[in-house]
Amino acid sequence: MARRVLFVLIDGLGEVACAEFAGRTYIQAADLPTFDAIASSGISGMMDPVETGLACGSDTAHMSIFGYDPLRNYLGRGSFESLGAGIEMTYDDIAFKCNFSTLVPETGIVTRRRVDRDFPDWGLPLCEALNDKQIPGFEDCWVTVLHATEHRCGVRVRGKGLSCQITDTDPLKDNLPLLRVQPTADMPEAIYTAKVVNALSDWIHQVLAQHPINKRRELEGLPQANIVLLRGCGSKLRIPSFQQKHGLRAFFIAPTAIIAGLGMTVDAEIVRVPGTTGDVHSDFEAKFQHAATLLNLHHHDFAFVHVKAVDDLAHDGETHKRLALLQRLDSHLAGCLDRLEGPILVVVTGDHTTTVHIGDHSFEPVPFSMCLLETYRRRKLGEVIEPGLFRDSVQTFDEVECAKGVLGRFPGSEVMPLVLKSLRLG
Repeated sequence: MARRVLFVLIDGLGEVACAEFAGRTYIQAADLPTFDAIASSGISGMMDPVETGLACGSDTAHMSIFGYDPLRNYLGRGSFESLGAGIEMTYDDIAFKCNFSTLVPETGIVTRRRVDRDFPDWGLPLCEALNDKQIPGFEDCWVTVLHATEHRCGVRVRGKGLSCQITDTDPLKDNLPLLRVQPTADMPEAIYTAKVVNALSDWIHQVLAQHPINKRRELEGLPQANIVLLRGCGSKLRIPSFQQKHGLRAFFIAPTAIIAGLGMTVDAEIVRVPGTTGDVHSDFEAKFQHAATLLNLHHHDFAFVHVKAVDDLAHDGETHKRLALLQRLDSHLAGCLDRLEGPILVVVTGDHTTTVHIGDHSFEPVPFSMCLLETYRRRKLGEVIEPGLFRDSVQTFDEVECAKGVLGRFPGSEVMPLVLKSLRLG
C-alpha cells in the first residue's frame, strides 16, 4: 500500500496546438520519457483546475486542487503573495500582490506594467524605501513591503477597520490609466479602506519618483519603476490545515511566493532549497533531489513540488524555450524517482493552461497522470504493464493522449479524494 505522495505541479503546463510544432502542442513535440513512463504506468485524465470553461489563476487553481473551494473561501491572492514573501499577517491585515511599473505622471498612464523581471539590481532598494512606513493622512495605518518572486513584491497594510472588499490600481494592460481604488461593498470599512489605499498609491509614486535609482534610470534612458500596482487585495484565510483536512503531513517546495504563501495558510512545512528561485534561473535539480531526500526520511506523507518557470515562458511567448525546459524537468524528475524509497504514489499535472497565442491563462483542461512508483520502475525496465486496476491504455503524457485515460475530464476538487483513494488501493 502506498503511504506517501510525490505531487509535481508545473505551473501553466497546458497549451493548445502551435504552428511551430506542425499543429501539435509543445508537450506533444517534447521528448518526455519520464512523464510518458508515468502516464503509461498508471491512470490519466484531463483536469479542469476549478471548473469547466474557467480561465483561473494559480492561487484559485491550487486551492481547488488541494480541496479548498475557491468559490467559497477565496479572499484575494494578496495574502498568499505577502505571506510567501515573509510578511507576517494577522486576520485583520490586508495585503496585495504587486509589481513595480512605469507611470507617466502628466497623463496618469501606466506605460509598462512590469518594468522588467531582472528585479534584484534595482528593486530591493525600492522595497526598502517603502517598507515599514506610516501612510500619510492615515497615521494609524502602516505599510510593509518585501520582495516576493522575480519582479513582484508583497505589500501588507496594517490598521484598524480595514476590508479586502476593494478594487485594484492595476489597469491589467500597458498604456492604460492607473486606476483609483473603489469599494466593492457598501460598507464603512470598504469605503474607508479605499481611501487608505488610494493615499498609499499616491505616496508610493511620490517616494519612488524621487528615488536616486529612478533618477539614474531616467538619465540612462531606462523605464522608471515609479509606481507599484496594487492588486488582488486579500486577507488571511481561516481554513483547516492540510493535515486536518486530508490526514497527510505535507511539505511544499515552492519558491514562488504566492504558492509558498498558500502552503503557509494550510500549515504545510515550507522547505527552502538553496538555489531555487521560482524563475527560469532556478536550480531545478536541487529542488527535485531535495524532495526525494525529505520524502525518504518518512517525516512527511505528501511532498509538493511546484515549478513556475514554464508559465513565465508562456507569458513571454518563448515557445521553444518552454519545450526545452520541460525536457530538462523530465530528466530531473527521473533522478528524483530513482532516489525514492518505498511505496509511493506519483502525481504529475499543471494548475492551468497558459497559451502563447494570447500570452495569458486560458480555459482548457490540463493533463493529469498518476502511478505507483513500483509500477513505473517495472515499466522503465521494459516490463509490459497490461491495462487493469490502476492502469489504463494511455501511453504518453500530453493533452490529447491523457484525454483518453480512465479518469476522463474532471474538476480539480476531485484530485485529493482521488489521491486518498489511490493511497488505499495502492
